[in-house]
Amino acid sequence: MTTDIELQDWREQWQSETSIPADLRKSVERQSRLMRIGLLGDVAVTLVIGGGSIAWAMRRGNAEFAPVALAAWVFLAAAWMFVLIANRGLWSPPAMESSAFVDLSIRRCRSTLATLWFAVALFFAEIAFGLGWAYTHSVKGHIPLMRWLLFGSLRVDIVWIATAVFLGALIWYRRKKQMELARLLNLREQMTGAN
Repeated sequence: MTTDIELQDWREQWQSETSIPADLRKSVERQSRLMRIGLLGDVAVTLVIGGGSIAWAMRRGNAEFAPVALAAWVFLAAAWMFVLIANRGLWSPPAMESSAFVDLSIRRCRSTLATLWFAVALFFAEIAFGLGWAYTHSVKGHIPLMRWLLFGSLRVDIVWIATAVFLGALIWYRRKKQMELARLLNLREQMTGAN
């Protein structure tokens, strides 16, 4: 008797799989691949930045470089904690039906939008720490802070250019994700209206 129930469950799952639009399935599969690639990228960043900062501080052999390594690991730990929490439950749909694929896509969009705010906060925390450390350890009060921050050196100028590029890309990506979320919410509304 249990075999009949399992067979019926499998048949229902198989039949519901055909009702998932191919483009929706491909979109979710592509997002899943990108999440895996992103996770590999996070591991690489952890190894390069975390390991590199420790190696740099040890090679310098001076206690004033230890805060840089410590800060790098604090920022990495915060990023890992946020990513693991944000991606929880987003790896695959809970069921093989269209509504589950749409709901997963909606949750992924919302998670991405929340992650963007975290990325901005983390970016500015890193910039503030990095510039503060660089100012106190390189300039040593010879140049006033505001003059140093505004075109005081090529390195600082690169930081501001990178910040502008980062914020521009983030604004573009946020708008793209907001449009995708609106489209998915509309699709879910149409699906529930049809039922």
